Amino acid sequence: MELDKLFCITEKDWYKIISWAQIAYDKDKNEISGLATAVPNKDGIYTISDIEILKQENTGTNTELDGDSVTEYKMKHAMIHKNPNMKYVWWHSHHTMEAFWSGTDEKEIEAWKNESFSLALVVNLKQEYKFRVSLWKASGLDIETHYDTTLNIIRKDGINITDEMKAQYKLLCEDQSTAYVRTWHNRVQGNLWNNQIHDKIALKDKTSYKEVCEGLEQVIDKFMDGGITLPKFKHTLKSMQNTLDGHKISDYKIVIPKGNKGEIIEKLQYIFPHELLEYKDEMHKREYESQDYDNDWYY
Repeated sequence: MELDKLFCITEKDWYKIISWAQIAYDKDKNEISGLATAVPNKDGIYTISDIEILKQENTGTNTELDGDSVTEYKMKHAMIHKNPNMKYVWWHSHHTMEAFWSGTDEKEIEAWKNESFSLALVVNLKQEYKFRVSLWKASGLDIETHYDTTLNIIRKDGINITDEMKAQYKLLCEDQSTAYVRTWHNRVQGNLWNNQIHDKIALKDKTSYKEVCEGLEQVIDKFMDGGITLPKFKHTLKSMQNTLDGHKISDYKIVIPKGNKGEIIEKLQYIFPHELLEYKDEMHKREYESQDYDNDWYY
């Protein structure tokens, strides 16, 4: 049978995926991901169903499923279908972006490598998609082949976002950028009190320096993705600086970019997050550079 006729999905299940994508974009401007089953009938046609989202962490450009939740999903549906030829489909959304396979997507597809084939689906809010069949042992040989093919949609219904879906989204999908800003403040305080760190050493330690840079990266990504406004972006940077200053652990200051939204976005495209950090004065700079600290972690 031709590959482009081998896989189908009911319109109800298709719109369930699109509905999840719409919720994630409306609530957080984020991507979202989940799993589905692909069960073959007696004619060898695979029907994709059992569309679910799992516990996950998301941003506007990335989505990551919780490993334990993936295992639970696979075990549950293996017991339900009891079909040794059933496959799982990793699906995710690109909201307003094009439907394409990013470098991160390619790595996730690679993670589903097995002794036969795996399935992956990416959609956007315009209902454009790419559906990939990855053959890991082509023709019995150790040759990997990937085909983007047709997913036949058996159309009948329309998009339908239910209250239950909204409740599940709120429970299972964590916005990484928002969560990071919250936990980053807690981590700074925890390092101070729980580990009894002395004044002004946290940012001289490369781990803490890395944490600050990672925090900056999260906020920059959120702003670049359109998840937060320019005033919110600047306010968040100021809040991070206030946290550091309040505990007297920072020899650095966070530089808030100047200009309008377009100018700042263009500037951020050509710098690393750590370039928004400057030494507060020459004394701190000389003191830091005299120490044997490894700052190459970021590169």
